[in-house]
Amino acid sequence: MKPFLKLIVFSLLLSLSSCIKQSEKSTKPAEAPQDNSIASTNDYTLNEDTFYQYSIWFAFVNKVFDGDLTVEELKKHGDVGLGSFDFLDGELIMLDGIPYRIRENGEISVGQDKDEIVYADAAFFNKEDSFPIEETVKFGDLPSKLDAKKKSPHYFYVYKIHGSFKHIKLGGVPKVKRPFKDGLDVLIPNRPVFEAENISGTLVGFYCPDFIGHINAKGHHFHFISDDKKWGGHVMDFESSLTLEVQFDTKTKYEFDLPKSEEFENVNLSKKFQYN
Repeated sequence: MKPFLKLIVFSLLLSLSSCIKQSEKSTKPAEAPQDNSIASTNDYTLNEDTFYQYSIWFAFVNKVFDGDLTVEELKKHGDVGLGSFDFLDGELIMLDGIPYRIRENGEISVGQDKDEIVYADAAFFNKEDSFPIEETVKFGDLPSKLDAKKKSPHYFYVYKIHGSFKHIKLGGVPKVKRPFKDGLDVLIPNRPVFEAENISGTLVGFYCPDFIGHINAKGHHFHFISDDKKWGGHVMDFESSLTLEVQFDTKTKYEFDLPKSEEFENVNLSKKFQYN
């Protein structure tokens, strides 16, 4: 082959090779860019500093008793919680991820994933600190003991308090049906009451600063479940018998969801009622 023909053939082969390589590059799937500034997270990490609430306190006060939050959804927002089931068919206390229902006759069962809730507070409990109360204490004295350990009264706090009690007085809620005639200002003073002596168990509680206004109940709010799961409800009074072990977690983020219903859309929030 003549020299100039060899040069032409070589150039053609080189050009063909370049085209093939370029074609391979264009058909190769693009790799996702690496962004080390975005840390991998999960739902717990995203919510671990958040106080979650479903509905608002003054809607609950003003007869919004039919909610659309399921137990399954609530558990995505916390492993401790308190509140009430739909139509006030039981007080709610969630401890270690288990949502207990305390009905007006005192019967205790575990809420099922599809059960609906009308009002709730919840959080993932990540123990920040703990301390003992090594003296007999009455319920009315508990807030001052807790306040002494707060970083600030302007944050939200979640509590788990375990101990033994000489006496404890608990409240339930009376189940209601449509049409809802009475609000909490009438129902709470006439609520079912359960009392027990020499009993051990856990208080689950939340603290909301005064600035929370109409969104939530101000101050401390506690529900109780006994160790044997036979007694529970909203804490009205107690006297401890031995050391109370207090664990708490400070929350600086606040999130709430509102009911999606005509009842909530049209509720008159004029009636005021707070209780602890």
